[in-house]
Amino acid sequence: TSIKPTLNDLNKLLMSFGFSNFSLAESETSGFYKIIRADGSDAKETLSEGEKSFITFLYFYQLIKGSFETSGSTMQRVVVFDDPVSSLDSDVLFIVCNLIKGVISEIRGSNSSLAQIFVLTHNIYFHKEITFEKQKQKNDNTPTFWTLKKQNGESKIIPHTENPVLSSYEMLWNE
Repeated sequence: TSIKPTLNDLNKLLMSFGFSNFSLAESETSGFYKIIRADGSDAKETLSEGEKSFITFLYFYQLIKGSFETSGSTMQRVVVFDDPVSSLDSDVLFIVCNLIKGVISEIRGSNSSLAQIFVLTHNIYFHKEITFEKQKQKNDNTPTFWTLKKQNGESKIIPHTENPVLSSYEMLWNE
């Protein structure tokens, strides 16, 4: 509902991770922001594909916490992260993993405005990072794992009792 808190939150977030490739500033046009480099220059024409993906993710991340209504009220919602790490370098991938893990922790709390989260990915490293848990939890908010496979021209959705995705290292040890 306001651009200033979003800019401040995103810039604080970027600084907390030590990210200095760009930051956000208010645009000359009221109600809009611009992306700037550390020297203050406009980054619009120099953003890499990965940086564009990252800023899009950050905006979405901020949007799921906010509201379009001036009252600030939010309804229960379902969030889908659809392969958010394509074209990202390892530093940005680390940031995105941590932010999504934070959303997952938030949904496990009792006061979340999020009802459910889906994370879709082709990236095994990303999958392993966001699904890693120090201690296994068994409660109503325990993650479930599903794979989609195309067999004989039909898509099959297969539920799993455990995380079915193995890294190359895990597959080697299983062998």
